[in-house]
Amino acid sequence: DILAPGSSILSAGGKPATVGECDPVTYPKPGKADEGVVSKEGTSMAAPVVSGTAALIRQYFVDGFYPTGKKNASNSFDPSGMLVKAVILNGGQYMRGVDNGNGRVLPVSPYDNNQNFGRISLIDSLYLYGKSNVQTRVFDRETIAQKGKKTMSFTVDKSNGCDASELTATLTWFDQAGFPGCQKCLIDDLDLYITKGNTTYYPNGLNKRDTLHSTERVRISSSDGETVSVTVEATNIVVWTRQYALVVSGCFGGVANELDTSKNTFLNDDSYNDSTSKKLAWTIAGVVGALAVAIISFFAKQYW
Repeated sequence: DILAPGSSILSAGGKPATVGECDPVTYPKPGKADEGVVSKEGTSMAAPVVSGTAALIRQYFVDGFYPTGKKNASNSFDPSGMLVKAVILNGGQYMRGVDNGNGRVLPVSPYDNNQNFGRISLIDSLYLYGKSNVQTRVFDRETIAQKGKKTMSFTVDKSNGCDASELTATLTWFDQAGFPGCQKCLIDDLDLYITKGNTTYYPNGLNKRDTLHSTERVRISSSDGETVSVTVEATNIVVWTRQYALVVSGCFGGVANELDTSKNTFLNDDSYNDSTSKKLAWTIAGVVGALAVAIISFFAKQYW
């Protein structure tokens, strides 16, 4: 569902027989260890990033940071697992390529098997005053009945400095267990869509409702002053009602992000374009080389 950094991640390097380990002056290179830290890669490093992010999201709500972006104990509440999941997936950012370590960066698409909802990003998930890109509206443990429909309107407001160019809505629910060996395993089917003007936007990169997944996300471009409608609909529910969580993010009157993101690797890494340029250069060189061989062969037959 989600990606997290899993390469060249520093972690504690346990040395049971050594006492007094500390951080080294210079950090170890990928795959190496020094003093009390080790640098590794893989899902064993990425999974704790997601787990830690989930813990921070829960703490955000428990400490009362929602909805103002500032700590206020009177706003505290205990979020459901559905809401934590929705927040994580709602803020996922599109990745432009996948690097399998062979020097080539291959292109990917949103919701494909390489990235699905994208790279985890807290500054695109929850509102911290002056330290995030979006404001968020959350609806937790909402209940909907069979064939029910709930629609809410949201107006984009950039008057206080928020400059996010997109509005995103994510719906999650905990479905019942499917039957062993099932091909289409969804039991309770809820649907999410956004309406802007006369256009309806469907989730997960589709042009119709999603009948397979219990997590749905719609992301659209947004402009200041626009009003959109976000709808949750219970298409088919086996039990009487179903609980769900909904997260909507965008510009809703908050301030701009004041953090310096100029050194953010994910925003400034141009390796995909570099890889594409190299592949294009090698392709051109190959074509030119083939033409040169053909021309030489032609003249060789004519004059030799």
